[in-house]
Amino acid sequence: MELCKDLIKTIDTDFPGFVKSKKDLAEKWNMVAEMFQEIELPGVKVKTGQLQKKMKDVTDRMEEIFQNLYKHDFIIAFDEFSDFLLNLKKQSEDDVKFFLEWMRRLRQEKKIRLIITGSINIISTIEELNFPYLINDMTDIEILPLEPGEVRTLLTELLKDKKITLSDTALNTAVKKLSDGIPFYIQLFADGLVYYAGGNKSIDETKEIKNLYRRITGKQHKEFIDLHTRLKTHLSKPEFDAAKKILAHTCGKSMGFDDIYPFIEDILKEKAEVNKLLKRLVDECYLKKDGARYAFVSPMLADWWTNHYEWEK
Repeated sequence: MELCKDLIKTIDTDFPGFVKSKKDLAEKWNMVAEMFQEIELPGVKVKTGQLQKKMKDVTDRMEEIFQNLYKHDFIIAFDEFSDFLLNLKKQSEDDVKFFLEWMRRLRQEKKIRLIITGSINIISTIEELNFPYLINDMTDIEILPLEPGEVRTLLTELLKDKKITLSDTALNTAVKKLSDGIPFYIQLFADGLVYYAGGNKSIDETKEIKNLYRRITGKQHKEFIDLHTRLKTHLSKPEFDAAKKILAHTCGKSMGFDDIYPFIEDILKEKAEVNKLLKRLVDECYLKKDGARYAFVSPMLADWWTNHYEWEK
């Protein structure tokens, strides 16, 4: 901070008139920061960083855009909303609250319709930020998993353009591995078949589809890797360390709370913390809870996790 003050003072002294206002100062500083992203002095290395606009400046600008849309029938869609809020929290928790209050006002006063989605559970994220009262006027829509017949249809349609066909035997084998009915894994499986089998291919034998499945789950995929790395991004270090152990143990079999706790009690001592983490893993669609037992939500994800991260036990 002292270094920043000295730099600003020197600029003002040596180049009078260069900065005419606070807004102008921010723009000039950002221009300098873009050219010199890091300053290294004896014994110290400093990242300059760009000054961020205040959240109110952002929302004011968005409202200017909305003014031209109010007379039309429109819907605003926010994707990866939880990631946005968690990143905003790193800047300021007050900005998170301000943004959620602003969105609530838009919904209630301007009657703007919103669709909010994300790969990270939105309700649990906002609950963790202690602002659930700011979204209690919104409706949570559950997207149900596909039925086996729908899985068959979707997989067949995804492969049609590449002229890949599966016999009934091969298709039944695939559907068992996609029994969770989550479209994301069906699409990932179809992409894998296209990659390894190529186009204009008829897959008839159970052995052949199983070999292709092993190749798909045995390879590192960006989509799967993201599921692992985002835990590190959005969990505290103790939570991340505990989550790795939980997932490494449950990828092979379903487990109850009392089975899981001994493996992580040296990381998270309070059972309430463990229960909260397990709920988070369920909310984020890593695990499902069936009665008192936890298991991976997807057989395909479980097999991939076993191949790549079971060592994290």
